[in-house]
Amino acid sequence: MNKFQAAFEVLYFLSAIDGEVSKSEIDVILDFLKSNNGNIDFEPGQVIDSISILKADGLMDELKLAALTVKETSSAKDRMVILDFAFELIVADGKLAPAERDLFIKLGNTWDIDIQKYVASKQ
Repeated sequence: MNKFQAAFEVLYFLSAIDGEVSKSEIDVILDFLKSNNGNIDFEPGQVIDSISILKADGLMDELKLAALTVKETSSAKDRMVILDFAFELIVADGKLAPAERDLFIKLGNTWDIDIQKYVASKQ
């Protein structure tokens, strides 16, 4: 998994945590990746298909792998750009569901970012 696929997976998981992910949400994620990272060299449909067959433990393992891959293959600045977009993505509906908050905190912990401080700076 490269950093682009890893970022896609992280954003996809955050989008999916409160229900289904629409095609338009996937397109928004891909547009973000293209505008911030350039070339997308993976097939999003195949990634989604492989995620969709995972059980709960497998989903958490895949998310952890994706988050660690982003951490290990990108700069702190790149991670903050992804985190900013992820935050916009999960609050776009005007609310932050507990599952979204929990997953966002886990992401921040993985990336060594103080999410409480981060969220406070956004309010």
